[in-house]
Amino acid sequence: MNKILKKYIDNNIKIKYKNFDKAHNISHYNFVTRNCISYSKQLINKGEKIDLDIAFIVGAYHDIGILNGRENHAISSGKFVRNDEMLNTFYDKETIEIIAQAVEDHSSHLTYTPRNIYGKIVADADRNNTKYLVFSRPIKYGLKHENHLSKQEQIERVYNFVQNKFGRNGYVKYYLDIDETKKEQQEIWALLDNEILCKNYIEGLFDEITKGKYKQKNK
Repeated sequence: MNKILKKYIDNNIKIKYKNFDKAHNISHYNFVTRNCISYSKQLINKGEKIDLDIAFIVGAYHDIGILNGRENHAISSGKFVRNDEMLNTFYDKETIEIIAQAVEDHSSHLTYTPRNIYGKIVADADRNNTKYLVFSRPIKYGLKHENHLSKQEQIERVYNFVQNKFGRNGYVKYYLDIDETKKEQQEIWALLDNEILCKNYIEGLFDEITKGKYKQKNK
């Protein structure tokens, strides 16, 4: 990637994730951009024509719309891309539109198939489909936003949330033929299928995250 553009992204895009919530912070930025490059290389090896720089840029910009709030942030990210003066100096309007559509299409609630290959790449890259991340993120959300719940209610909420999102009949969809994604998905399904084992796993994570010191707050 052009050094000037890379420096711009590091200093003006990546840095903004520092102020986002824990589910969309710089660690998440690194996770998604790394996945975008990894998945792209695997697709290239299978004969797909992928520009690694564009794949990285899509990953870098996919959540930037959170600057305007989490609601509809994917659409806001697309608008940000279209209006980014630096990007527009490096890419023509057609390529900018490809990048913008890709970041718009990364949402797990998407009701249609991403419009281009980069949208499919960033959608899969954003799923956080490792077992630890799939379960730890809703635990952390509950600790911040649902701390009136008891510990057992927190565990139940996380189990139901993950089942609804990542379970066999969940709304999360994957678009790429990536072996590691399939393996992780099967591992999550197998755990969810055993409710007792799964809730024990969630409780272990919960205790690890709270250091065993969770205190339910009054409603």
